[in-house]
Amino acid sequence: MSIDIDAIYRNTYSHYMQAKKNIPALEMFEHRADAAISDAIPGFEADKLEFGSYDKENYAVLFVDMRRSTKRAQDVGAEKTFLTMHVFLTALLEVVKHYHGKVIDIMGDGLMVFWGGSAARNKDNMVKSIAVQNAGLCGRDMLKIRETVINRIIEAENLGPQISIGVGVTFDSVIVTKIGISGSYDVKAFGNCINVASHYASETENRVKVSKKVKNEWPTSKGGGIRFVSVGNSEAYYLQST
Repeated sequence: MSIDIDAIYRNTYSHYMQAKKNIPALEMFEHRADAAISDAIPGFEADKLEFGSYDKENYAVLFVDMRRSTKRAQDVGAEKTFLTMHVFLTALLEVVKHYHGKVIDIMGDGLMVFWGGSAARNKDNMVKSIAVQNAGLCGRDMLKIRETVINRIIEAENLGPQISIGVGVTFDSVIVTKIGISGSYDVKAFGNCINVASHYASETENRVKVSKKVKNEWPTSKGGGIRFVSVGNSEAYYLQST
């Protein structure tokens, strides 16, 4: 089922208006409880792991971030940057939600999202071909939402220049481990595929760049709506709608 652009627009605009309303009372610091900073990696719970323990799982990994965000923030100022991020991240998270992704990290100007793993296979039958497809389609629709929701609100609310994004998607094994000390700890994921997805996102603009494994794992069907275009001599491809 395709994304509902109108619903995403309404939800994003509602979040934006709430953020705008709260600017006068904005608190810069919040109390953090004695718990994991994030606990979103599918199948792993921080309080049930030992420090230094690790496991290996396969995930489809998506990185998305804003191009030239630092310069943009300097140009438009703190208030418009604050409001822009509520539009930008809210809209992207609506797309992630539609494709059942697990948000692992929200950076200042982007997201890292996982699909798959044994927990998703057992609970939702999300085999690797489905995980890969969901990640790729999520990236594709992030580009669509950039145009139809994010930049539409930014222009209407005079929040500065239009936003460009880069999206990178990979699939491979990831090491998951618990890092920290008592009172300040987290479950973190490491792996070359994470680094590659981040690199892909940072070197492309308004495109989805995917690894060869994503292309190879993509489910095929007659008359499918996705094609892969080789990126030069590398083992990377641009994912495009036909």
